[in-house]
Amino acid sequence: MDNKNDNNKTNEETPKVITPETDNTVNSTPVNNEPKVVEASNTTEVSQEKSADNNQDNAVPTSAKIEENTTGKKKKGHPVFLVLLLIFLFAFVYFLPDITEYVTDYMNEKNGVNELKSGTMSCTFRNSTDNLDYTYDLSFKYEKNRLKSSRMTTTNRLADTATDNSILTERENSCEFLKTVLDENDIGMTADCSVSAAVQITTQNIDYEKLDMDFITNNITEFEGFYPEYELNQSVTTIEQELENGGYTCERNEYNDTSE
Repeated sequence: MDNKNDNNKTNEETPKVITPETDNTVNSTPVNNEPKVVEASNTTEVSQEKSADNNQDNAVPTSAKIEENTTGKKKKGHPVFLVLLLIFLFAFVYFLPDITEYVTDYMNEKNGVNELKSGTMSCTFRNSTDNLDYTYDLSFKYEKNRLKSSRMTTTNRLADTATDNSILTERENSCEFLKTVLDENDIGMTADCSVSAAVQITTQNIDYEKLDMDFITNNITEFEGFYPEYELNQSVTTIEQELENGGYTCERNEYNDTSE
């Protein structure tokens, strides 16, 4: 009896030893072959890093495509913009006289100046050289501030100190040549000439409603020094301003034109 109790006591007090190489289960796996355990938090971080890398890889081509498309659009837009700009500039330069005339008429109408006025305007310019004193007398007929016809009389007078009148002969020959051309062709322009020992006078008349500018352009050598500077329905106010800026003195004789 005592032996049994001693044996049992010995068994109870002796601790059970488990070696590191074994486990309680029958199908035990060696420690060296155990799978590596990764904590859940580490797994999440790895997944996020991979996702961020994937997103970054995908973002680069997308940005590049957007930039490429935008650049392509800009490159395509530049030529169109330049063409439109050139067209605008060309149109602006081409219509500049009309624009200037329109603005002038608008300002005159707004300020009540020369509104619906018709009549004549006379402008005079005088100058001298060593051998010649000359005078330009211009007369314009207009309706409602619109040019209809003009007359230019050029008077060339020898200076008191001049001894050679050959310059008057040259001026007369040019006038006679022009008169012959105009007499042979009805183009809305005529010329008259006269000369004396000391004075030569050329008178040039233009009816702008009949003026044939094509003929004049095609025979420009015949009109050297007599080329028409104005055109039908040009603003007389604009002509007046240009002449006065060039040293002319202008005066109007006009009336209100209420006709349509």
